[in-house]
Amino acid sequence: MGFDCGFDICPRLELNAANKLAYQEFLREVISTYQGVHDEEGRRADGKVLVLPGDSEELDKVNIWFMVGECPHLPSTPDQCNYFLRFSSKVSGRLTTPAEKYIRAIHEIAKRYFGSRVHYWHGMNETGDEKQYGCYDWPEVQEAAKELRELGPPTKHEDQQ
Repeated sequence: MGFDCGFDICPRLELNAANKLAYQEFLREVISTYQGVHDEEGRRADGKVLVLPGDSEELDKVNIWFMVGECPHLPSTPDQCNYFLRFSSKVSGRLTTPAEKYIRAIHEIAKRYFGSRVHYWHGMNETGDEKQYGCYDWPEVQEAAKELRELGPPTKHEDQQ
């Protein structure tokens, strides 16, 4: 047993032009910041931290994955920004501790684009509320992730709208 940390986007992003643009800029910064980063404490033998759709046959094609801790991830396209509820991982123990610095850094980037919707939480906060557990319960987060996987990546036609 360990503890988690992460941040939630609450209220959930609506799928509109303003949110899509903000999410696109958020993704652009995340990718430019982490695309060439390698971490020997990561999950991959080569140390690569960021895995984009199409980079790996083992991972789904709808998320951008951070290969640290429990592999936190986020939707890979602005057209599915409404599925971005949480970015988190366990951060206790040898394999998961390295994730916390990435979660904190992505949290700071997210705050620039989503402001007061970004709610950081940490399992070591003994508050018994969203500062310890987040805004969403795990079934809600898991259901959104399942729906996103079922939708699959957007088609080229959807990307152009």
